[in-house]
Amino acid sequence: MSKRGKIDIGGLGNAAEERPVAATPAQNVSQTASTPPPRVKPESEPTPQAEKRASPGRSYDPPPRRPRQERKNAFDVGSWLIEGVLGIAEEVRHNDLGLPEEFWTHAYAARREALLAARALIDTALERFDEEDDASARREAGRRQRGPVNVNFD
Repeated sequence: MSKRGKIDIGGLGNAAEERPVAATPAQNVSQTASTPPPRVKPESEPTPQAEKRASPGRSYDPPPRRPRQERKNAFDVGSWLIEGVLGIAEEVRHNDLGLPEEFWTHAYAARREALLAARALIDTALERFDEEDDASARREAGRRQRGPVNVNFD
């Protein structure tokens, strides 16, 4: 039986074991009968959970998770954000932010003036709308008084 020499793999100096190149089937049978192949031991023995997962036909245990609708007080991002924004608005509304009282007096007065200005714009727009509505009603009343005009081209 011929043998190969040692082979350097990857230049690391690790030589592969010497192995027979080709053996006849009779040699293979006699070799396997006399010496069983070495058992390759895995680096870590499988845990019972891993064996349970690996075995076919067995199902997983159901996870302890439940949908949000089935859990009381489940976390909801939308309501959490709304609650945070409302909390910040409430804090700003009741906090003086370190500004003097005179500032807040004028700020509230300015807010009132801005609302009065908006009210004046709305009142003016309503008056114009009423005037246009009255004008169109007068035009329609005039049309009804005159009656239809018939023109014949005979």
